[in-house]
Amino acid sequence: MTFSPIVWLAIGIIIMACEIFMPGFIIFWFGAGGVLTALFIFIGIIPANSAEWQWIFFFLSSLVLLGVWQVFLRKKFQSDVVDISRDATLMNLRGKVTVKIAPGIPGEVELYTVYHGIKKWQAESGEIIEPGEEITVTDANGIKLIVKTSLK
Repeated sequence: MTFSPIVWLAIGIIIMACEIFMPGFIIFWFGAGGVLTALFIFIGIIPANSAEWQWIFFFLSSLVLLGVWQVFLRKKFQSDVVDISRDATLMNLRGKVTVKIAPGIPGEVELYTVYHGIKKWQAESGEIIEPGEEITVTDANGIKLIVKTSLK
């Protein structure tokens, strides 16, 4: 079944509009493939009476556009994305060590401030920190805090 350029254009626009409801910016490129197919049929590069060529061009152009996005362009758009696994509001909170921390061996700290309803947290550090020493949170790695000894 062959489609006119208007039908391909409508299909492409509808698919691109569906991207609003889908995360990942993936199906947008199939919509762009539909728009390109409409353009190429309109200018005569793809025969208007050949369903096979229309579908082949649609899928190939969509996959090429998706590949170009994944390989080259995605990095440029993600450079300013905030890593949501790191909670910036934990930074600079203070507490004390309750279980010894050593490089590669997580321990436990108790924050002076209850945070997210939690006072005791697992913690890691690049230095040895003994129980009772004061710490400052420098980063978070998932649910583990990255800490350093506090200056007294």
